[in-house]
Amino acid sequence: MDDVTKGLTAIFGKRTADGTQELSHIEHGKARTWLWAIIAGAAFLCVLASIAWLGLMWWSGRTSVAGFQVVVEGPTRIAVGQESTFFINWFNRSKESLASADLLLTFPNDFALTSAEPLAAQTGDGGASFTYHLGAQPADAHGTIKVIGVFTGALGTQSAIQVIGTYRLAGNAADAESLATLPLDYADTVLEGALEHPAKVLPGDKVTLAYRVSNKGQARMEGMEARITLPEGFVIDASEERNVLNGRIAHQALEPLEPGASSTIRFAGTFSLGVHGQTAVHAEAGRVSADGTFAAALKTDSELSVLSGDLSMKLIINGSDADRSVALGEQQRISISYENTSGEELQDIVLRLRFGGEPAMASGASTSVDLVNWKKQDDLAGGTRDHDVLTFSQENVSALARLPANGRGLIELSVPIIATATSGRDVPILASVEAVIGAVDKVKVNRTVVTKPITLRLQTDAALTAVARYASEEGAPVGHGPLPPVSGTSTTYRVEWTISKTLHALGRVTVSANLPKGVEFTSVTEVGIGEVSYDADRRLVLWTISDVPADASESRVAFDIKLTPSEADIGRFASLLGESRVEFTDATLNESLLRTAPALSTNMPYDALAKGKGVVRKP
Repeated sequence: MDDVTKGLTAIFGKRTADGTQELSHIEHGKARTWLWAIIAGAAFLCVLASIAWLGLMWWSGRTSVAGFQVVVEGPTRIAVGQESTFFINWFNRSKESLASADLLLTFPNDFALTSAEPLAAQTGDGGASFTYHLGAQPADAHGTIKVIGVFTGALGTQSAIQVIGTYRLAGNAADAESLATLPLDYADTVLEGALEHPAKVLPGDKVTLAYRVSNKGQARMEGMEARITLPEGFVIDASEERNVLNGRIAHQALEPLEPGASSTIRFAGTFSLGVHGQTAVHAEAGRVSADGTFAAALKTDSELSVLSGDLSMKLIINGSDADRSVALGEQQRISISYENTSGEELQDIVLRLRFGGEPAMASGASTSVDLVNWKKQDDLAGGTRDHDVLTFSQENVSALARLPANGRGLIELSVPIIATATSGRDVPILASVEAVIGAVDKVKVNRTVVTKPITLRLQTDAALTAVARYASEEGAPVGHGPLPPVSGTSTTYRVEWTISKTLHALGRVTVSANLPKGVEFTSVTEVGIGEVSYDADRRLVLWTISDVPADASESRVAFDIKLTPSEADIGRFASLLGESRVEFTDATLNESLLRTAPALSTNMPYDALAKGKGVVRKP
């Protein structure tokens, strides 16, 4: 087969039987239309996606995603009392006009506005928020608002300026918002402070603590207050006690501070005996907010040295010199120890124990509320009493006439707190000892020293009474069944629990008592406050109250119990209820307390019907 024939055979197939090639017709190969359809569809989708992407790019070029943009420019590190300037810049980033636009500028509550350009259309009630109505604005519009003011917040705190832009694009029905925030750090102040006091002091010496506050800024500062945290053991003069908060913070308003001006507060007092060494003094100046919070714009610290005194004294009450709470009627055992530490002889010493309600300290004036039962005083030293002040001198303690170097002595006495509160006022008992030294080694000095005061807070007088009745106080029967009770037969009695008090509110009150054998709980008949329940497994009656207000003098519940005496009870009083316990929290002192009431039996001497009918009889 020649080369041409081979080529044709490869193209057109085999020869026929006679050796010729049939070319009368040619058959087409198998068509692949599905493949071409997929390729065409993919090409169409690519073109469509390209058109959509180009359209999105074109539309986003006309309407920015940002829309209406707000930017706040200004210092983030704030100096309290110094004027600061802020620029609120706004931009219409869209390619369309705005149908309306508003800006709400919110500054911290301690911000005082000096000026604004332009002025706000509306100012908030607190004076620290400003509303601007920008109205309709064309595409690419922009503007700036300039705000100048002074911050008076607390040094060392953080805050922020917040701007909210509310706008609506032309042709749109819905509003949109933009937000901008500028954080603020109150890191500096234009105020300067200086504490002025002696470098070294003796206990008992008159000391004046002065705090000078100066305005080094360019703006007037007014409405300021200065505070001094009194050193440990420092007793402020009685005439200035009205200016003391929480017993430790002396405060006073400052005069308005013009730029470059200063204002000073002063407090006088003495250091108590027993205080010595380096003592810290802390002072602050700032403003009091509407909610009573003090924001310190200035903080100043100093130290002074308290030297050892010439007469050392110690006041101990019931084994402690710490502040604490006491129960009504509680006996107070008082000891006063004293020692001459001067190295010289001390003459004509007078000791005065002040022990009573306000203002038993400092002035010695009589108190309006008697808290100590002096009629039951046990004073071995024989001091002279003037209301709440006991005085000891050489007339009743001979050692006080001449006390040699290193000489010492001890005075002891005992006196109870009143047993019943006479007033709902929460008045503490204040105790201290004052010593007046007439002379040191025959040199007249008339020095006065005072011990650190001890404060005793009265616990609530809340008491629980438990009473079993067959008849009410008016004589009407509230129980039923045989009286006297009969062995094997049931008699029903009513039990009343009453909590009475004069002082303080109570919290988390629980009253409980167990039922003895032969007694069943039947029903609750009266609930004035709280809930009464019975735990059958523990045979425990429970009365729970979440809280009892300070002005609630009496709270009461009543429930019925059924007694079925046994033969063992014949000839004696049968038990009705075990000891009643009331556990609660004194809300004023935040102390958990427990009080009890005696167990109850069928002996009811104060019940008109049951009196003399409590002994169980035979059937």
